[in-house]
Amino acid sequence: NMYDDIRIQAIVTCATAAVERPQLATSQKDSDKGTVKAPSIPDVPEILQPALKAALYDRNTNVRMAAAICQYAIRSHNPVAQNIMHTALLKGNSVDSWAAAQCLALDGFATYPVIRRIFHQLFNKKNKDTEDQACILLRYLNEKTTLIHNMLAVELNSCRWKDRILACRAFSQISGNVCLDMKHKLIQLMWNDWNKEVRQAAAQALGQMSLGKEVHDTIRIKLGQGNSEERVEALYLIGGLKLMTAKLLPSFLRCFSDDFIAVRQAACLAAGALQIRNKMVFECLLHLMHKDPYWKIKAFAIRALGQIGQVSPQLTDLLLWAIHYEESPGVRLEACRSIQALKLQGAHVRDTFLDVLLLEDHEAVLKEIYHAMKILNLENEGNQEMIQEIKNRIETLSQKDLLTQKILTMEMAVRRVKEEAERIYSEPKEGQEPLKLQTFIQEVFRTCETPQAKSLVAKFSLRPKHKKQRSVTACQRSTHSSRKKDRHGAVWISHLHSVVG
Repeated sequence: NMYDDIRIQAIVTCATAAVERPQLATSQKDSDKGTVKAPSIPDVPEILQPALKAALYDRNTNVRMAAAICQYAIRSHNPVAQNIMHTALLKGNSVDSWAAAQCLALDGFATYPVIRRIFHQLFNKKNKDTEDQACILLRYLNEKTTLIHNMLAVELNSCRWKDRILACRAFSQISGNVCLDMKHKLIQLMWNDWNKEVRQAAAQALGQMSLGKEVHDTIRIKLGQGNSEERVEALYLIGGLKLMTAKLLPSFLRCFSDDFIAVRQAACLAAGALQIRNKMVFECLLHLMHKDPYWKIKAFAIRALGQIGQVSPQLTDLLLWAIHYEESPGVRLEACRSIQALKLQGAHVRDTFLDVLLLEDHEAVLKEIYHAMKILNLENEGNQEMIQEIKNRIETLSQKDLLTQKILTMEMAVRRVKEEAERIYSEPKEGQEPLKLQTFIQEVFRTCETPQAKSLVAKFSLRPKHKKQRSVTACQRSTHSSRKKDRHGAVWISHLHSVVG
């Protein structure tokens, strides 16, 4: 054909057919003889092969490149196609050079230009498919040269942390003997690199390269004899590598009672990542969630218990106590999430949730409680209308300006009674009982519901309106935890008694 793109499409069709067709053909004979192999079918019909070879000498560069790729697809090992690939590798565009590098690598050319082009694609394209393809080619070429390990060692010293991660992952996927210097370099990255992901990638590379014993021994020494920073890093590696042995367990348990908050936090994170169902670890986490003085450690311990998934009556009681009485919203939030993760159900859980809905004032905790009740099928249980009415009533009664209005109303009523007693004389009636305080207060507030009384009270109200004061939930938790006295409440009550008196 006179058009270049038509010729390229025809060549691509031949190459695609050669790659994707079944490699072995079978023909079905009668049932006694079974299945026998049929004669092999060529990748490309013989009538097309002369035209494909002639395309290697085409005047158009793209046609020649397509013809060379087709020769590699049918595994012909044509020297003209190899020369075209070498030229494309050195002088072609990015697409042609990447295709040439792959073809030459599969043909066994472990030269520096081929490996350099594969490295360029690996460290610049940075996607999963390219990484897998590049590692396959490097693994194949690594049997023929030591150049790949040397070039990866250079990338381990890169100033870009993502390149160091890629180099560690490539090391873990490429087989072959690793020299002592490379082993020490990976261990140094595992402990001292500033980036957490690089440290984890180096540790995983050492583990996948059959160097797990060195990693284990180093972690055991750092965890038992290192300073606080080294213990934290060892715990992060334990969680990232999912590594726990009998030799590591004693030092691991001591980290739950460490003086440093960061160590206790890292121990909780590692326990949650390991999901280890060990009785001693379980008891340490229970102790932290109930007794630790720092609220974040309580939250991390509760999260770890939810990730482990081991349910016990003691844990259920502590979680329900935490969601009800813990002063920090973060702890209550994690307790609700752990209840949901552990799928705790029953009348006790439902009643606790309903009680907390009445008292909770933190938006995130309320949202999480509603979500947990929906997941645990507790949202349709209980009288939701009554709960909402009680909450509205509590919010109304908690307003300071409302209490001020009531006190002013009582002051007016007392003043009116005194003025009537001074100016108007009325003889006592026979059998008339003295007016009780309770009856007097009820009559006063029944009368002040009229619009005239409301406007009169508003006239005497000198204080501006305030926002809602401290919620009933905070007061209850404060009373439960510290038993503090409300000085302002005592002042209001004493003032009320003096007015009535």
